[in-house]
Amino acid sequence: MPKVPSAQLVLEGAYRAFCRHGFRRTTMSDIVEESRLSRPTVYKYAGTKDEVFATIVRTGLERAAAAAERAAAEAGTAEEKVLGVLTVKLEVAIRLWQDSPTHAYELLAAASAHTPEPVGAYMDHLARLLTDALAEAAPGTARQAAEVLLTFTRGLEDDLRDAEAARRDLGTGVQMITRGALDRPSAPARLTSGPQPEGTPS
Repeated sequence: MPKVPSAQLVLEGAYRAFCRHGFRRTTMSDIVEESRLSRPTVYKYAGTKDEVFATIVRTGLERAAAAAERAAAEAGTAEEKVLGVLTVKLEVAIRLWQDSPTHAYELLAAASAHTPEPVGAYMDHLARLLTDALAEAAPGTARQAAEVLLTFTRGLEDDLRDAEAARRDLGTGVQMITRGALDRPSAPARLTSGPQPEGTPS
């Protein structure tokens, strides 16, 4: 069996420590213990608690972004593309809730607070994928629908103790929001009541 690089062992140990103790209570000693490596080795690859947390978040989001791209590329219809992209996002949060049911909400909040740039870049990337999926059929509402879909999915992530229910809710929500966006005219029709006075814009 090939030897696992020390840097990977440190990241895996740090992830277990954060899941066990939460972001605020995790110490470097916890990370050393979970990594099963010497303290100098852990500090060599981890730096500080904030630095190793940022690395975990960044690498996780990079993998998720690549998976979302594949999901969009492999799907057929616009609705299937949207569901594929958002399923990737939801499954990242579901895994965290399964690994750390006590601290998942805190860890998700810590990711946004302590690593705003990679989180923001990830969300922008998902928004572009969703917008592209909807743009051909609904160019006038694609970006707005993408933002609504992301907001809806973020809401599901607040409590994922029932993962199957969240997956069902995602499917239902994607269907309703996507079909609403695709059926909606790009500009709302103006209502009229009877003949317009001469010279009044119609």
